[in-house]
Amino acid sequence: MTTTKWLEVRDANAQKHALALARGCYQRALLLGEEAWSGSTLKGKAARYSGRYYHSRWSLFDRLRAAGIKIEIIARRPGGRHVIVLG
Repeated sequence: MTTTKWLEVRDANAQKHALALARGCYQRALLLGEEAWSGSTLKGKAARYSGRYYHSRWSLFDRLRAAGIKIEIIARRPGGRHVIVLG
């Protein structure tokens, strides 16, 4: 099981399959726990295009669900941080 600040992986095969479905660096970074699901880690010019990143996140979520990959986005304390749970 892999756990980062924004990601909890319960099934390594699910993560591997999810990474194959990711489109672009941002979606891969979400699935590796390098970016926050809320978009709070976007900086500079990317932060000004947060609406596009919002649609990218939910497009990824829908694609993973359609592929049968179990994914949850849950709020955790402290600060109600959103964590992606795969598997």
